[in-house]
Amino acid sequence: MESGESRDLPLSVNFARAQSQLKSLNNTSLASSSEEYQKQANDLVSLLKTCSRQIDRLSLFSSNETTEDYSTSELKLILVNAYLGEALQKLSAPDGRTEILSEALAKYKSFLSICQSLGIVEQNKDVDRILEDPEDEIKQTAVAKPMSVDPGLNRMQKIERFKRTRAMQQEIAEMEARLAGKPGAATRHSDVDEQEQDMEEIEREYAVKLIELKVYQVIDDVDMLRSEIEMAKQMEKMKLRDAGSNKESKKVSAEADGAEWRLDSQSYKIDPRTGKPILPILNEKGQPMRPFVLTNDRQRIKESVFRPDWALPTMTVDEYLKQEQERGNIISGGGKEPDEKPEIDDNDYKALDADTMKKREWDDFKDDNPRGAGNRGGNRG
Repeated sequence: MESGESRDLPLSVNFARAQSQLKSLNNTSLASSSEEYQKQANDLVSLLKTCSRQIDRLSLFSSNETTEDYSTSELKLILVNAYLGEALQKLSAPDGRTEILSEALAKYKSFLSICQSLGIVEQNKDVDRILEDPEDEIKQTAVAKPMSVDPGLNRMQKIERFKRTRAMQQEIAEMEARLAGKPGAATRHSDVDEQEQDMEEIEREYAVKLIELKVYQVIDDVDMLRSEIEMAKQMEKMKLRDAGSNKESKKVSAEADGAEWRLDSQSYKIDPRTGKPILPILNEKGQPMRPFVLTNDRQRIKESVFRPDWALPTMTVDEYLKQEQERGNIISGGGKEPDEKPEIDDNDYKALDADTMKKREWDDFKDDNPRGAGNRGGNRG
């Protein structure tokens, strides 16, 4: 909103304040998401919009004129739209981000259009590409244009713009140092006039260099700005889609909860035997249309509230084993048990001698064949 103080001040004063605030905001150590940073950014946007309205009221710039028709102080005012586009990008507005970025893009286009009409910018394909787009919104055709350019050529153009920007920044820094320095002492009136004339020429060249530098910076910002607008639109679509799905799911859940406690809730089911919908219990007047049985589901649910979380047993172990035995899952009985070895009579000497000889032969065999003697490995025990 335009403050009363800035509205009453001259255009040159407001523009100087805006330049100072923008420089301070670019060099600040505050986080861009902090409250103080956003307050300063909003104040800067408000001040620059005030400058823009003052320029519009004066009808300062016209496509029928050239840079020679404007004074040095008036030439600097061309930067208002470029500064406004830069300041708008610093605002944080998650809900209306697309509108802010689109406004910044429009301000950038207005700045490039003025520069081109006044002849400040020479024939430039990048500027023509930006201004030929008939709409501020991003379209697939606008996004596809940079992709159709040879990547190597695009990279070389960016490197060339970067080198030119660095050279311009160095020239501007030298001009600022010369403008900030005091002129030497003049002995004659003609020397004073020459020094003043030189300072005016330097100041005018300084203003033109500032505009040219901003043109190259805006060209680089526009491509990134268009990509950011496209991403902001996609994010807004996702938020709307998620909000719609959440609203629909809540509606379905509410309908399901309402149908659960309806007396004629069975009317929304299908009869599995016939595959046809079950007739509703009540008609529109609330009169029953078919026999029905009232069940106390609420009491059953109430009784199950204080039950333990785990499943309780439904039978004892003996009942389970009996059930499994009836199903034939338990094997009982078995084959014929072996006959017991008959005991040798103590008076049967032959049988005793034969048993003794058998035991001795077994002992001799174990002596001749130790345990593990036939194994090839190392597990002999």
